[in-house]
Amino acid sequence: MTFTQLIQVQKPVYKYLRLIPDTSIRNYNSSNLAKMIFHMYKKITQQIRKEEKHFIIETKVKCSYVVDIYRDRVDFIFIVPQQYISIAKSKIRDIWPKITIEEIQGIPKFTDQVLKYQLNYKYEDALSLEVDRKSNEPLCNILNVIDIMKDIDRVTVLYNFIPTSQYTWRSDYAKTIEKFKANIPVTRDKISATYLLKMATIVFLQLVDNLLDSINELFNNTHKKHDNQMDVLELAVSTINIDKKLSAATLKKKNDVVLNTQILVVSDSSEDSRRLNNAMSVCQSYKSIELDNELIYKKVNSKVDIERYKWNIDSNKMSLNECSNLLQLPGRELLSEFKIIQKIDTLESDLPVELQQGTISIGKNTYKGNSKKAYLSNDKEFKYLTLCLIGPTRAGKTTLISNMAKDSITAKETTILFDFCGNCELSNDVSSVIDKSKVFTIDCSDFDKLQGLGYNEVEPLNDSIFEVYRCAKAKTAQLVTLVNYLNDDEEFRARMERVLEAAAVLVFIQNGPIKDVFKILQDHVSRHEYIKYAPSNQEENLEEYINTLYEIDEISKGTKDTPPQIVGTKASYTQGILSRVQKLKQNSYMELMLKKDTKNNINLVEEMQKAQLICIKMPEVMFNTEQEKDIYCTYWLTKIWGALQKRKWDIPDSEQRVKVNIIFDELYQVPNCQDFLRSKLSQIAKFSAKPIISCHYLGQISKIRNELKAANASYMLISGCDKDNFKELKEELDPYILEDLLNLKRYHSLNLIKYEGGWAKFITALPKPVK
Repeated sequence: MTFTQLIQVQKPVYKYLRLIPDTSIRNYNSSNLAKMIFHMYKKITQQIRKEEKHFIIETKVKCSYVVDIYRDRVDFIFIVPQQYISIAKSKIRDIWPKITIEEIQGIPKFTDQVLKYQLNYKYEDALSLEVDRKSNEPLCNILNVIDIMKDIDRVTVLYNFIPTSQYTWRSDYAKTIEKFKANIPVTRDKISATYLLKMATIVFLQLVDNLLDSINELFNNTHKKHDNQMDVLELAVSTINIDKKLSAATLKKKNDVVLNTQILVVSDSSEDSRRLNNAMSVCQSYKSIELDNELIYKKVNSKVDIERYKWNIDSNKMSLNECSNLLQLPGRELLSEFKIIQKIDTLESDLPVELQQGTISIGKNTYKGNSKKAYLSNDKEFKYLTLCLIGPTRAGKTTLISNMAKDSITAKETTILFDFCGNCELSNDVSSVIDKSKVFTIDCSDFDKLQGLGYNEVEPLNDSIFEVYRCAKAKTAQLVTLVNYLNDDEEFRARMERVLEAAAVLVFIQNGPIKDVFKILQDHVSRHEYIKYAPSNQEENLEEYINTLYEIDEISKGTKDTPPQIVGTKASYTQGILSRVQKLKQNSYMELMLKKDTKNNINLVEEMQKAQLICIKMPEVMFNTEQEKDIYCTYWLTKIWGALQKRKWDIPDSEQRVKVNIIFDELYQVPNCQDFLRSKLSQIAKFSAKPIISCHYLGQISKIRNELKAANASYMLISGCDKDNFKELKEELDPYILEDLLNLKRYHSLNLIKYEGGWAKFITALPKPVK
């Protein structure tokens, strides 16, 4: 076996990784990349290993970082040994999570006429440069050279990071600090002219001091000096050697890891003057990180060989934190200023596969140049969860809702538009993009088509005793809920609720209208008429309720000749109920609806199953006060809720029930209606219904905002929405930050969507208007 067969030298193969930044770049942790480089250091014993019958000696490795600047582009290239490429990619993505990494073959060669300058510490290695993780210096100043570059100019900044032993570092550091404290020069060059001048001045002052001492002795004033006057020499030395305090960065450098770092600036141009000016511009950029130490430049003529372990220039022992100054990518501001830099725009996030298909689209997501339609989750468990649309006026919410409604109907779903704003412009806009045969309008302001006040959808499935009783109870629950929400100022006591429930069950079990419920609470004659004709087969079910109604009878005391008689109703039992009913009658529409029967009412259960757009139009002209509007909307919402419950009872198989999307716009205008929706939000998904709530900001829907989180609601934060919305969802939206929301393009949204894989966070361009 020859010597070369016995001992094999293994040289590293270097790979070039082009780093394409994104607009979320933060350089806070780039020192971790320098730490990774440090761990590439191997002792001589670790470089030698035996394989079978021969020995392999691994040569030392290093990493380099290149900022290659042209007039029309800037490339950021990290050069790493092949055996460390996976570790390097992982570490880079830890530091810059949204970055794009491309493997390239190398960088363009330099011409022979390039100018080269090395940058080195002015003072000894122990003294530190400025360290500020939040700053984008010196890269910010370096990139300013683009403003003066022309034609084919090129400026390349090369950093060479060489892992090194830390064995002598602390002792070297200590020696420098001792010299610094003793006012001994710590420059890396030979003793400077300034220092020589300083020492000459001190010697001269010593001579003067000795001369003065001699004169004092001559006149017998040897020790007579003013008590408050410093020695002339001490004064001179203190004036010349003013003690400078060491910075925190220098003090921390003692315990930090250091890398041998080489810096080379290479400038090329077709003109000598531009070649020099461009190089000087970049070299001067490092003044921005001066602190206890600074970088000075010096022209060199050595050949540039990037893959060489150690370049033929001087090195600096830099701490990992100092290296983070050099291992930088441009942040949002720089990317915005220098548009020639290729970037991944607007914090692009990859869209989960599960949200790349569905029925309701929320726009287009762009990731690494590829645009894909994004959808709400179509998962069986998540498709009914609430969606909250947040955006200011004219932000594109109406167009988004129009698209959602059209998508839902195309997918054979029903959308109910709960419209009580203005002249119902939202209903008009949305219905205009839907096939007229698929639009069902309930115009509540049309007297000719006025609906009777009641819950006609709730009907017994058959004539059985239990089914008739169950149906009456279901209607009663809806009515009690409505009355309970009619007056915020007065507490609805348990006794009043019990009396109302008794009257309602008695009337509804005989298929009577709502107006009769309130009638028998006032008129004892009508009340006992209903009791008289109560179905005999329901006697057991009605016994408790009839006894409750007997309690409210006002009975006369009677005399010897006249027995006690029912003469009226106890006001204390019914006053609270009837005062609330009066709220219903204040609105002329509701008063007429209360007087009308429900025989010709629309059956919402049937309409929900027809896969169409149902517009419930309640124009503001119908109402004299905001409270009237609130009461009217609350009635319709309880009616929808009752219809959903009845539909589930009628159609137990959820696959057979048509999905119902219920859209609420400006819910803040109807606080009681909002409160009722809050109470049902966590249940409504079980009834195959999905609420879609539109608002300007979450503070508008204060009654429901906390319940949204508990109900696993999804959110779309549309461009221009208030920053407080982001603060409320800050933890859920991480790693997005407030600036990402504030810098959204017009008609874009930052989305937090619940799906089977958890929470998806991504940005979409909202759907365009339907043509």
